[in-house]
Amino acid sequence: MMRIFVGATSTWHATRFHAPGPASAVDSGTPDAPLTLDATDRTLFTELARDGRATLPELARASGRSASSVQRHLERLRTEGALGFSVDFDPQLLGYHMTTQLWLQVTPAHLRTVGETLATHPAIAFAAAITGTSNLVASGVFRTPADLYDHIDQHIGPLPGIQSIETAPTLREVKRLAPALP
Repeated sequence: MMRIFVGATSTWHATRFHAPGPASAVDSGTPDAPLTLDATDRTLFTELARDGRATLPELARASGRSASSVQRHLERLRTEGALGFSVDFDPQLLGYHMTTQLWLQVTPAHLRTVGETLATHPAIAFAAAITGTSNLVASGVFRTPADLYDHIDQHIGPLPGIQSIETAPTLREVKRLAPALP
């Protein structure tokens, strides 16, 4: 991925139910120096990978630090963008029965505009510029196939620079968590 316009960096499913706002890009275009992790950071990542709902006292016990020290570590990791939180749920329980991947071919001159516009669509959980023939990928959650069609027809198709759109419904979602840090 060259640039993420909306969505988590490690998952394709991050549905938003809030009012659309300005797009926030993960990639600023300028590489930053790598974040240095200490033993406490690694322990916190390992514990949170095991149980994302671990409390500060539990994390403090696991790391051998005070709760306030753990809180400072977590805040630094969040501020640096190394740690984020997301809510995972079954969209079908909320009436969203159509999760779909979309691959778009967009003219290079319009790639940023289309990506930033898709990032404002509440139905689009993830959008990123990628390399290859299709240069923009998105993941959307819709109630029905008709809702998907209407969204493409009314909101995506009319955007400037779109040359083609391919869709693929997600029949079954398989998740893979990143391994704990060594």
